[in-house]
Amino acid sequence: MGSANTQATRSTLQSVDTTLSENITATQNYIPVASTTNFSTSVVAEIESTNEVVSFNDISKNDFQRSEEFDNAYWTKHNSSISANAITAPDGTLTADELIEDSTSSVMHNVQRSFVVFASNPNGIGFSCFAKSKTRTKFYLAYGATNNMQSRAEFNLATGAATTTNPFGFTASASMEDFGNGWFRCKFFFTTGGSAYNPNVYLGLADASGNTVYNGDGSSSLYIWGAQQELNDSTISTYLPTTSSALVGLTGVTRGVNGTTAQAASSGDSIQQLPYALGSLDMPVRLRAISVSPDGTGNARLTLCDNNGDTLCDVDIPNAKSYTFNMPEEGIIFPNGVFISNTDNITAYTVYTEKYSGPGLTS
Repeated sequence: MGSANTQATRSTLQSVDTTLSENITATQNYIPVASTTNFSTSVVAEIESTNEVVSFNDISKNDFQRSEEFDNAYWTKHNSSISANAITAPDGTLTADELIEDSTSSVMHNVQRSFVVFASNPNGIGFSCFAKSKTRTKFYLAYGATNNMQSRAEFNLATGAATTTNPFGFTASASMEDFGNGWFRCKFFFTTGGSAYNPNVYLGLADASGNTVYNGDGSSSLYIWGAQQELNDSTISTYLPTTSSALVGLTGVTRGVNGTTAQAASSGDSIQQLPYALGSLDMPVRLRAISVSPDGTGNARLTLCDNNGDTLCDVDIPNAKSYTFNMPEEGIIFPNGVFISNTDNITAYTVYTEKYSGPGLTS
């Protein structure tokens, strides 16, 4: 114990703590939180009120409200209308809307949202929406002043091809992710070069030639769902649905990790992550000892897991009793590493390990 091979010790519990920002159900695969600061996708998190352990593969934000409700007054309709809940969305729910052009000539046909001025965006602006063709196969996402698109991405819902148009010289890129059944997630990312910008956001139809200003026929349409905007970000993250407020949250969530039970939880409930618990020991190790100090608020528990999140053992400690557990002389070998997945009522711990190599293993 304490040899030169010791790989990681934790003498002080350095947790990331925040709260749920909305109620969650037992089945949803995203978790809105008050703050994602210092959260890491390599580490499981625990919802304290239910003791449910969750893992996640992305950290997302959505600056839009009403991301699946284009019929809502939040979205302004220009020479178009919305038929709400017209078709099954990519998530299997009947929540996707139909965007229908009117019969006005020589105009754009879209839904639009205005934003206040924001200054330089050193990382960029991500804009995405799911779309599916009906009678129109051309769709666009754009920024700009009214009827003056300063940066635009065009998407062909028949071929899966995406292009950009930037008359003001903005740096932009566009791509399409196939979600099956005709649905694409259309992605548009651009930077303004550090200039202050007062944009309108557009989601619109184009005619068969790709023109965004054309004569509408009063009936042609396509389907849209799941709009997302990410200001001052470097990537377009996993979709995070919103209703009455913008959100940040954990996405691509796996519920009930380490044998816990997926449960509903309430807005304001605590969620905790131990930021260094899974980051440094993804290798074969020999566990030599564990020291645990409860926080005095009740019986404590420390849970060890492997790098797949499978529980290896639980250490239960009576209230206010500090313990050091010394392993047998040969220690305990964990081929896939050993990690801390859960700490209940613990203020500090230290895990003593050393490198191990053996048959079929490398250190």
